[in-house]
Amino acid sequence: MPDDALPYTTLPTAPERIDACGVLMRLVDGLAFRYRWATEDLPPEAPDWRSSADAMTFGEVVVHIHKLARFVHTILDDSHVAESLDTSDLEILRRATLSELAATRAVLASSHDDSLAAVRIARKNDASFWHVINGPLADALTHVGQLNTWRRQFGHPAPRADVFFGRPPAENEG
Repeated sequence: MPDDALPYTTLPTAPERIDACGVLMRLVDGLAFRYRWATEDLPPEAPDWRSSADAMTFGEVVVHIHKLARFVHTILDDSHVAESLDTSDLEILRRATLSELAATRAVLASSHDDSLAAVRIARKNDASFWHVINGPLADALTHVGQLNTWRRQFGHPAPRADVFFGRPPAENEG
């Protein structure tokens, strides 16, 4: 049974503005919605499952996605202080990741394109915000797809949400 209190049970209404911040808000929404359903109702064996001996475990990928979400949020909101989490509990990580992504959306909703142009990532050789798109955001989307594939491989496919219209599985049936 889905937890409707979690963000991204459905996609939020699309931003009215079509500018860089609006487009990035929707990119974050799409990532968060896909992540929310890729991590729904995980079976007990999920954290330790791996597709091959040299692959990360499912749990390690969830931790990695959380770090990527936190990195993006911190870049956009330099006052954000990330809390320390128990990375062995996937449900805690899942909730924290969705919270980071929702907070990132909120920052973008109150930002302007000029603020994105001013972003510099000091620990990455003063890279610009463009690197956030082709780096952590693209990486996180790739890993969410990986989680969905792995779930099918270990016999517990993710609920079939409608990623095009942003509807949860119950509304997608029929």
